[in-house]
Amino acid sequence: EPIIRGLTGDRVVVRVDGVRANMSVGHKGRFFFDPEVLKSVEVYRGAASTMQGTGALGGVIALTTKDANDLLDPGQNIGARVKVGYASVDHGLTTNGMAYGHPSDNTDVLVSVTRENTGNFESGDGDKQPYTDDDYINGLFKGGIDINDASRLTLTLQRYVDDHQLPAAPDSGAAVNATSNYLVNRESEETSAVLGYSYHDAGNDWIDANLNAYGMRTDLDEKRVSDGRHDERTLDTIGLDGNNTSRFELGGRELAVTVGGEIYEDSQEGRRNGAAVSNLFPDAEMVIYGVYVDNALAVTDALDVTAGVRFDSYDLSADGQRSREDSAVSPRFSASYRVADWMQPYVSYAEAFRAPAMTEMYASGYHFPGNNFVANPDLEAEKAKTWEFGSNFKADNVLTGGDAFRAKVAYFQNEISDYIEQQGATFGSSETKSVNVPEAEIKGFEAELSYDMDVVFAGIAASRIRGENTQTGENLSDIPADKISLSGGYRFLDYGVELGGRANVVDRLTRISEGDEVPGYATFDLFVRWDASNTVPGLMVNAGVDNLFDHNYQTADNALYEPGRNVKISASMKF
Repeated sequence: EPIIRGLTGDRVVVRVDGVRANMSVGHKGRFFFDPEVLKSVEVYRGAASTMQGTGALGGVIALTTKDANDLLDPGQNIGARVKVGYASVDHGLTTNGMAYGHPSDNTDVLVSVTRENTGNFESGDGDKQPYTDDDYINGLFKGGIDINDASRLTLTLQRYVDDHQLPAAPDSGAAVNATSNYLVNRESEETSAVLGYSYHDAGNDWIDANLNAYGMRTDLDEKRVSDGRHDERTLDTIGLDGNNTSRFELGGRELAVTVGGEIYEDSQEGRRNGAAVSNLFPDAEMVIYGVYVDNALAVTDALDVTAGVRFDSYDLSADGQRSREDSAVSPRFSASYRVADWMQPYVSYAEAFRAPAMTEMYASGYHFPGNNFVANPDLEAEKAKTWEFGSNFKADNVLTGGDAFRAKVAYFQNEISDYIEQQGATFGSSETKSVNVPEAEIKGFEAELSYDMDVVFAGIAASRIRGENTQTGENLSDIPADKISLSGGYRFLDYGVELGGRANVVDRLTRISEGDEVPGYATFDLFVRWDASNTVPGLMVNAGVDNLFDHNYQTADNALYEPGRNVKISASMKF
């Protein structure tokens, strides 16, 4: 699960090409994605990111896939790419093939197919982690039509299928047994489609618009090995979102006004041996809509101010349970001032609103021996108020001509009312239930620094986050440990080679609500990239070693041990 500023899971909105990935069911995964088709990842942190989607108390992770224009060279109308990769830790083999081109002057098409097959990986102690093998195939179609110089229509279709045998709760660390963490044959399927329209005309100050209509279906199909019991879980999400930015002159300054909104429906269905089940994945649906307006004004050459407001509403219901509905108005404000060309301090305030997930509110029934889920239809929506203070630093030509220095420091404080926390999920508890913590506080400090002078590059990032129930003083769950990340390397420009390394140092985690502390760890990676196109046109080679010293460790949100030393190599060829 992604962790952004101490808020995990459902509090982080995940979008893939604009499609909301809303699956939420314990131990089964959040969303399914093929990294071979990834173009970019944008991370919006904190409550201010609600302009990217309702419910984003922790932030937004927006993934964008490649299209034909990303791969075609200037003057090229048709092309292809093949890629093969191997990983030693699980003897994994990944193959990908892409074909792309311009069928006509105003159209572009990309087709991609990826297959990955892996065995069980070895942890740092040399032991094979059983049932960690995997086998998936992913297909992507992406097409676009330039209607005119300003208008563009796009269609993206993607399908992911994953088939493997594993315990029902693979990340729990519990041994496979016949009563709780039983062995299943699981097939995970995810199908998505998004139709997008954009209008961008540099000569039109009134219209700068984007509109997306999308749908996603996620199917999790499990058959218990011992007796053939068949569990099916399906989530359908359909949605529509859009925005338009208009630019005006106000007192000789530009005012940008963005108006937008979204509406989507989640419908989930659970079946056991063909019959409806009302416990762990009950039949339920949720409709959410939100509208917002955002205003950005350059008050002076140095002072920028942004102010906006968002309205969200939800309606949540399930078979045999009480329905819930609620709404909220969430304002936001930010101001930044360029003290000097290289320094820009800022302050921001934002409110956010998140409806309970269907599984948080309605899950009930058997969890593990001696413990049952208890539904809580009285669960309230979370509401957050976040202050952030920080500064951005940007300077070029610091030590030598052409180098670049970038840095950011930030302190944030997030006050959440009706914070939703799962209680009683550890052994010794008779029930597991999602409850509201009346008042919770999450605060922390982040710092990032990078330096690049063409041949040498380096970076460091650090974070320290704390969270507590402000009424009792107890720690909140899902708060990450203190962390420092280091990276750096050297580029042999004449040979197209980049050589570097990474280090992640994570402190032991003692501030947890339930269970034992999680030990700290440090991992070190090496990587090398070779653009061999000067030697063999179109050839790119990547290699590296993850967890160089074969450290045996666990992350705080996973009871399984992580992979040990992993030697990786891949090569791609463009035609």
